[in-house]
Amino acid sequence: MPVVLNIVCRVNARLAENSLPPLNNICTDFSDGTALIHLLEIIGDASLGRFNHNPRMRIQKVENVNLALDFIRSRNISLTNIGAEDIVDSNHKLILGMIWIIILRFTIEDINEEGLSAMDGLLLWCQRKTAPYKEVDVTNFSYSWQDGLAFCALIHRHRPDLLDYHALDKRDAHGNTALAFEVAERYLGIPQLLDVEDVVDAAKPDERSVMTYVAQYFHAFSSLSKAETAGRRLGKFADVMQSVYDMQHDYEARVGRLISAIHTQQGDWRRTHFEAVYASARTLSDAFEKYKGGIKRTWTDEKIELDTLLGNIQTKRVTYNLAPFVPKPGLTPRDLETAWNELAAAE
Repeated sequence: MPVVLNIVCRVNARLAENSLPPLNNICTDFSDGTALIHLLEIIGDASLGRFNHNPRMRIQKVENVNLALDFIRSRNISLTNIGAEDIVDSNHKLILGMIWIIILRFTIEDINEEGLSAMDGLLLWCQRKTAPYKEVDVTNFSYSWQDGLAFCALIHRHRPDLLDYHALDKRDAHGNTALAFEVAERYLGIPQLLDVEDVVDAAKPDERSVMTYVAQYFHAFSSLSKAETAGRRLGKFADVMQSVYDMQHDYEARVGRLISAIHTQQGDWRRTHFEAVYASARTLSDAFEKYKGGIKRTWTDEKIELDTLLGNIQTKRVTYNLAPFVPKPGLTPRDLETAWNELAAAE
């Protein structure tokens, strides 16, 4: 694919993402500034403000282009010897150079690997990701990609479900490259900006073309990694919340059982018939001492554990910025304390 066609496809891919019409001639279609402004708003993720949407006069076109050039320069992108008139007059060479600079800058500027520059950082990323594949040796963005294996290795490293790297015919450069391009476009949403022949058959593949294409792999897999990380975090949060809900359910169930047991004990005492004889008094006294050394001690331990459990529940909820836990009516700490005090009075 000629370099000019590669640029056109690259630009059209970005325009298509936002339902904007494609360019037929990258030089003449940029001449009124509107398509250039749309492209910059997309890749720069910013609005350029008001502009002439249907310029007819030359001065209106120049104003549009100047708006675009000012935005480019505001992003610290250096444009040498190019002015608004050059674009309005469809200067082929200067326009292609400008578009390449824009694409390269906005495509790889946010790539960072150990603080290296965008290009070196992208190269280091490729080297690290393909290191486990002995047939792949990425040292540049031209010759290292001619057998197609580096593309396949990047895909297999991140999405082994999409292709079986180990089953590839390592000598089939055309087949490997075509497979990688097809899989990347179909499953990863990476437009095929290169033809197989541009990479495999070229004496030296165009470095800028390969680099901008490979940068799409970086962005695609970085997004995947972020999504997986977010998924893991969400899964962890769900696990924590499930444990909190289980703890809350456990708290209410145990408080309910303890209050019920206290009320049952009080009912038993109320139904006890006291006889003013020594044997009866001794029996009741022994039973009460047994209660204090057994059941009451167990209940005391349970009450302490419930206080601790409630504290843990509230701590976890605060950690995740959730409202404090409020037990159901009849199962609140106050309800338990009331039952406990009534038990003490009954004793």
